[in-house]
Amino acid sequence: MKKIYLSILVLASFLFSCEGNLEPNVYDKLTGENFPKTPADAESLVYSVYYKFRGGEWDRYNSANDSRMVQGEFCTDEFTCIWNGYWGSPFNFTWRPDEFPFSKMYYDFVPAVTTATSAIYKLNNMGSIIEKDLLKRYIAELKVARAYFMYDLYNLYGPVPVITDEADIPNLNKLGYKERPTKEQMVGLIKADLTEEIISSLPEKCRDSEYGRMDQGAAWMCLLKLSLHEKDWNNVIKCADAIKALGYDLEDDYKSIWSIDNEQNNEIIFPIVCKPTPEGVGNNFRAHVLPPDWKSPNGYPSEGWNGYKVPKEFYDTFDKDDKRLETLIDKYINKDGDEISAIKTHSGALPLKYSEDPAGTGANQGVDYVIYRYADVVLAKAEALNEINGPTQEAIDLINDIRERAFGDNSHNIILSDFTGDRDKLREHILKERGWEFFFEGLRREDLIRHGKFVTYANDPSKMGNRNPQKNAKDFHVLYPIPNKVIVESGGIIKQNPGYDY
Repeated sequence: MKKIYLSILVLASFLFSCEGNLEPNVYDKLTGENFPKTPADAESLVYSVYYKFRGGEWDRYNSANDSRMVQGEFCTDEFTCIWNGYWGSPFNFTWRPDEFPFSKMYYDFVPAVTTATSAIYKLNNMGSIIEKDLLKRYIAELKVARAYFMYDLYNLYGPVPVITDEADIPNLNKLGYKERPTKEQMVGLIKADLTEEIISSLPEKCRDSEYGRMDQGAAWMCLLKLSLHEKDWNNVIKCADAIKALGYDLEDDYKSIWSIDNEQNNEIIFPIVCKPTPEGVGNNFRAHVLPPDWKSPNGYPSEGWNGYKVPKEFYDTFDKDDKRLETLIDKYINKDGDEISAIKTHSGALPLKYSEDPAGTGANQGVDYVIYRYADVVLAKAEALNEINGPTQEAIDLINDIRERAFGDNSHNIILSDFTGDRDKLREHILKERGWEFFFEGLRREDLIRHGKFVTYANDPSKMGNRNPQKNAKDFHVLYPIPNKVIVESGGIIKQNPGYDY
């Protein structure tokens, strides 16, 4: 995948119109007889869609201010940031369309869906050029990528109009705005790109030079996340079992999951591959987190912008024996050799899951972004089992698989007798366990929403401190506002989410 991104950066200048344009001239210079004509052209077309996961160093699937990861943490009990833009309207839930950071993901991923559909259309006209099984794989890759884009949109904004019909592509610039689909229709569009036939057309696991491309694990994971969102518990279990059958497992050491020395480990299901260069493919998560006086314990170059932190209220929920705290740092040594409390000095603990990279440039590191991993599968199945049958030994055992790694032995295991007949109590524990396991991985917002806790937590000073002092969160805040520009340009065909009509 590393070579993919290098190719992508070259292609990007002519494959796409400007990001954020809701009516992009996709392949506007490549619609004639000159492209695509060869197997190499087809491969470039596929790579161009992967580019949409990472439109450079500051977009989408990375750690930028308005990235998917930050959107998944935003305004939850796990997240704080003192930068301008965060401290104010967003934390106070006085959200308005087109205000930071609510529009960026819409402008990124609606065109990304169109780009994927256009690429599929092009590939389907290359049957005489590309070997049959390879063509089938390419199309499957693009459909799964498109499903990821659509799920991200659905998760943040609810159902939105997207172009998935290949018949629309030849007349793309003549298409008018479409009404928003129903929830059932949107879910149906995503599921249509994640059928078992499509999944079976992919490699079971991509490794080495293909690592980071869509494989069966990544496809099943997208369907699992959709099923979890929809509380389709039986399908969650089906997806979880399919992923386990592919050979994924938990790493023995929690912090090693994000180590530069342990890349491509067996817990990672879907990564974004990074390089320690300023070419738009680096991982700059650590720079977003570190204070400027941080001193690398290994003597490596480092840069700190003093941004993302985990609030004291959440940090204090951890058991002191939990090894997951090794990646959530309060005390550090500064450049003067002094021990500093990040919580007291910088408003929160430092979420440092990603290791240092000896080849890093300071801001840019080469550690791959971990988007989804097997621990999510384990806890998702435990949640589904509890929702179907209430507390069972199987669900308890799955949770304890996570806890035994977290504590190094079974001394902190939970037991069934503490939850017998109490589905609500085990559900509450699973939500807590997910927080401890997945802090700052972009999952907290959707977890809280699914459990009906997002608004409750946002208005609770014991969880949010002074980040929402007016307790302004309302039920409609579980969805972001649709950008006003979209509403206006559609002539009112596209309707705003409830609560934002002001």
